Amino acid sequence: MEQRLKDKIAIVTGAGRGIGKGVALRLAGEGAHVVIAEYDADAAQQTAQEVCALGVSALPYPIDLSDVSQIQPMVDAVVRAFGRIDILVNNAGRVQTKPMLDLTEADWDRIASVNQRGLFFCLQAVARQMIAQIPEDIRNRDRAPHSFGKIVNFSSVAGRSGRPNSTHYAATKAAVISITRSAALALARYNINVNAVCPGIVLTAMWQEIDQANQVMRGLEPGEWIRRSIETVPLKRAAQPEDIAAAVAFLCSPDADYITGQALNVDGGLEMD
Repeated sequence: MEQRLKDKIAIVTGAGRGIGKGVALRLAGEGAHVVIAEYDADAAQQTAQEVCALGVSALPYPIDLSDVSQIQPMVDAVVRAFGRIDILVNNAGRVQTKPMLDLTEADWDRIASVNQRGLFFCLQAVARQMIAQIPEDIRNRDRAPHSFGKIVNFSSVAGRSGRPNSTHYAATKAAVISITRSAALALARYNINVNAVCPGIVLTAMWQEIDQANQVMRGLEPGEWIRRSIETVPLKRAAQPEDIAAAVAFLCSPDADYITGQALNVDGGLEMD
């Protein structure tokens, strides 16, 4: 595999399983040392072992991103371990399938606490560190001469079009697109690229949870909701985590130095805007 990210230091949140794990392994495969920022300590350790098997370093870091006070200590720990941060992939997220009219304040806060608030304050803390790493004479210019960091946020196709039975989830993912654009503008003078990816249907445990919820809500057979959803995809297949990871790796690489403020659909053609 091409070593586009050789010796870069990357934080991937929610990297214990699913898409986040796929991203961690892809970045490691391209030469990055990876911090596994994950709520489940055992899952973080397992991913870290697989990352190390690819010949790079890994730091498993248990963290609850719904608690903003845990974010700066994580950034400090990464800098102590590796000296700097080059890449942040804000992947961690929560989902819930529930009719809009039944949502409670607690439902809303639980989803937004990670998908929106945790994501933003993780971005903010890492961006501050990336700026601090820029030599002072360059930092004080109107524009930095080359890229000094890559941030990739996870949105969703749900943030493009809404979801009647995941209104709160869709709202947070729409917010991620707005946060990405605002951060891209704020950090452009430092040549820190900020982009988002919008996955569609991905065969992970999260989509299994969605399928199970629709079994209860709609009286469907196991797997039926996933099958119906795949039928709406022009390419007629669901994504694997590796499909999403490839797009993220591109956005983290020098190949994407002139791309910022974008939300890239990685969905088999489900959304085309």
